[in-house]
Amino acid sequence: MEIRNESTADKPNIVDLVVLVKNESSSKFDGSVSIEVPKGFRSISGNQIKVELNSGEKRFLPIKILVSNDAGYGDEEIVFSLKTSGNELVVKKKIIHRVQENNSLRLTAENPLIYMNENNINDSIEVKARVTNMGNKRQDVTVVFKIPETAQGTIFVEKKGKIEVLRDTVFSFKFLPAHILKSTQVTVSIAGFREPEKEIFGNTSMSIQNISSTQRYQDMQPMNGFSSYAKNSITASYRRIGDNADMYQLMGSGGFNLPAGYVFISGNIYTMSNQNDPIVNNTYISYHRGNSAVTLGNVNKMLEMPLFGRGAQYSITSSDKDKKVELGFIDQSFNLIEKTPFLQNGYGMYAKGTLGAQNTSKSISGVYVFRNDPYEKANHNLLGTDIQYLFNKEWRVNAKLYSGMSFYEEDHSTKPSLGVESQYSGVISKINLNGSYFYSTDYYPGNRRGVLQVQQSFSKNIFKEHYAYANILVSDFSPKYFSYDYNTRSQNVRLDTGINFARKGNFGWGIGYQYQEETSNNYNSFLGILNSSDLNMLKAQRFTEYTSWTSPNKKHSSILGIEGGLVTYPDMEKPRFQMKLSGNYGYKAFNFSYIYQYGAYFLSEYAFSKMMNRTDDYKKLSLSAFYNKAFFKDKVNLTSGVSYTDDVLYGKAPSAFFNLKYLGKQYGLYLNSSWYRYSVGVLHNNMLTIEAGITLNLPTNTLDPGKKGSIKAFVYYDNNDNNRYDEGDEAADGYVIMINNISFKSNKEGNVEYKQIPYGKYRLKQVIQQGWYYDEMDIEMDSHRRPLEIPLHRNGTIRGKITYDFDAKTAQEFNPKLGGIIINIFQGEKLLQRIATDENGEFLAFLGTGEYRISLNESTLPVNTYCEQAYVDTESIAGKISVVNPFVIKVKEKKIRVKKFGN
Repeated sequence: MEIRNESTADKPNIVDLVVLVKNESSSKFDGSVSIEVPKGFRSISGNQIKVELNSGEKRFLPIKILVSNDAGYGDEEIVFSLKTSGNELVVKKKIIHRVQENNSLRLTAENPLIYMNENNINDSIEVKARVTNMGNKRQDVTVVFKIPETAQGTIFVEKKGKIEVLRDTVFSFKFLPAHILKSTQVTVSIAGFREPEKEIFGNTSMSIQNISSTQRYQDMQPMNGFSSYAKNSITASYRRIGDNADMYQLMGSGGFNLPAGYVFISGNIYTMSNQNDPIVNNTYISYHRGNSAVTLGNVNKMLEMPLFGRGAQYSITSSDKDKKVELGFIDQSFNLIEKTPFLQNGYGMYAKGTLGAQNTSKSISGVYVFRNDPYEKANHNLLGTDIQYLFNKEWRVNAKLYSGMSFYEEDHSTKPSLGVESQYSGVISKINLNGSYFYSTDYYPGNRRGVLQVQQSFSKNIFKEHYAYANILVSDFSPKYFSYDYNTRSQNVRLDTGINFARKGNFGWGIGYQYQEETSNNYNSFLGILNSSDLNMLKAQRFTEYTSWTSPNKKHSSILGIEGGLVTYPDMEKPRFQMKLSGNYGYKAFNFSYIYQYGAYFLSEYAFSKMMNRTDDYKKLSLSAFYNKAFFKDKVNLTSGVSYTDDVLYGKAPSAFFNLKYLGKQYGLYLNSSWYRYSVGVLHNNMLTIEAGITLNLPTNTLDPGKKGSIKAFVYYDNNDNNRYDEGDEAADGYVIMINNISFKSNKEGNVEYKQIPYGKYRLKQVIQQGWYYDEMDIEMDSHRRPLEIPLHRNGTIRGKITYDFDAKTAQEFNPKLGGIIINIFQGEKLLQRIATDENGEFLAFLGTGEYRISLNESTLPVNTYCEQAYVDTESIAGKISVVNPFVIKVKEKKIRVKKFGN
């Protein structure tokens, strides 16, 4: 007898074998092949196969063995015995089948919906989660409950347990719902983790709903571009600066809904000692309705020619969010209560239109900006366009083109100007390219006047693991003004190139080369040069190297950088040596940085050194240490640090800071302090600043720009079943109804009210309660007030249970289970309800009048059990209890071998 295993990986639950039996004797063979399988295995062909063979004959017997879910993982023996008809053993062979590990777990919420109101606010709430082990090994699990809106804020609770094979365990947690009534509903998130890897195997959630008779609409999942989530808060602070300066500040923001649209307010006011008038900035009020918005107050508009100050702006967006138009007028006084006459500090206005406002791949906008500048005594006009275009995944281009026209009062001249910018990124032959180019004329009134700047970078992986790069910067800065006759000029050329080598273990390493050329006339007076137009140059060439290290446990990290080379200063012919040593070390919440520099790296450093009459080379030392740590479940955050700088400009300058912040559910506190000492020559200065503040968190709102209204529903018992409230009917007190996913409980008059809900379609969902039900329906919300009548009709009650029927002597091993068996209720093909049996194996369903099918979900039965009749048809009759026949659960029987002894 030979055993051939022809099992395939795509059918892990079937062992596909072929048994070859050959009669090598000279007589006929009459016998059988018996198959012994371990627990969890079953031979589809039976455990005994009769075999009759003539002399020299052979036969192939196909054997299929089913591996069920309760088979233990690991190596299991399947034994084949060839016996004669007289039960004499001829040959015995076995094969080893490896059962793959199955660690499947299922997580479900036992009570996915919990109701509560003001009457049971002091009662504890119990949340339950059931974990079912559907695998073939015992598993250790951790179930985490995320409980929001409690008195302690959001908390996380862990429950640990062991789940046996094909068993389930219920994890539960109780808490007091201190603040839940402030919300329409809150969600408790539940996650299951497999130990010890902390691998998540499932997550679910349950809803705790406030079922008061009156509720206000809350958008639990606001949509981008339609709703805004306002975290309303007010912060008051006091700041002491030095010895004689006190500052008091009050700021806050928040929004609230209106019957049509919403209002958002932001405010900031502060005053200092010896200051007559307070400063009010970053303060505005905006009204949003539909696709438009109006803002009054401080307007800060970052355009190509920026505008800041008091003003108003208006925007309107198309219904598809693709097109947008913005208009604004701004008086350029940043203090909202400035006593300076209106428009005295200049003013501006702008108009902007955008196509593809929500499209990150293709968009174009046109902008016109006007600004009256009293300092230059000019009126500036700027007209331009911004284009963003994504060709494919690798190539993207942004481009700007602006044309300006300035009218100067001083000499009645007109000055045209131009600004052009382009940015791109792409890949050619696996070389990553990034470029940024900008040019503006000398009198350009935009952000960057008189600038030519070219930035280009290249990078590529070489030899598969190493990374080569090159960055080039060329700039020329030469702005001009009619009211300012000093002509400044600054030119820079810089090249950085190198290789970052592939990490080896915990170490990283890279080398590079730097070329720097700086030319400027900004520091001529410091260098003793009388002609302000003469250009001075600093030129340097440096080699760079860095080494990084990370500990195996990722707790420690460090980086060390070294630069060294030669530099030529403006008044020196021979180059001088310069170098820089910099590094960083981090451990958990601690971080330490250091820089030591020998020799000036920029003209400014060299010029300041000359100004201080220093003859030796410029030197700079900078040390700093920081600590950042969160405590008490991230509610308290501590940040602290010290630093020390020593160079010719700052002298010996130590400093320190200490910040402490507490973030609570209803309020927050913070304490900031800093100290700085400045000492250069005869100049000495100490500065200590202390700031303390408190933030009050107000109820949050989901702001909606659309129209809103209220649904006022009347719930009544329709005793005469005519769908009309008339004689003999009565108001329903304490009846629960559901609109979308929000539950309400009617008051004594039978009324419920749903306030400030956006226009649209809502669903009245059926919630059948003992004795009564109502029909589902769609509610079209298209008016400020929507009356609704909800007639209640008598329902029927379906009662049933499960029972077990088995012979203890012959039954296979199983775990009796009464609770948690799932019962599905269908009306036609539609699944209406899914309920579970209680600990006594009983279930109860409240249904409207009609015919139903009650079906047992056999997948929730214990292992080795089955139900011959898994469904029953029944009728629900108003006001009556219909008892269905029990579902009889049977247990699979053992295979009994019987031997009979005769004459």
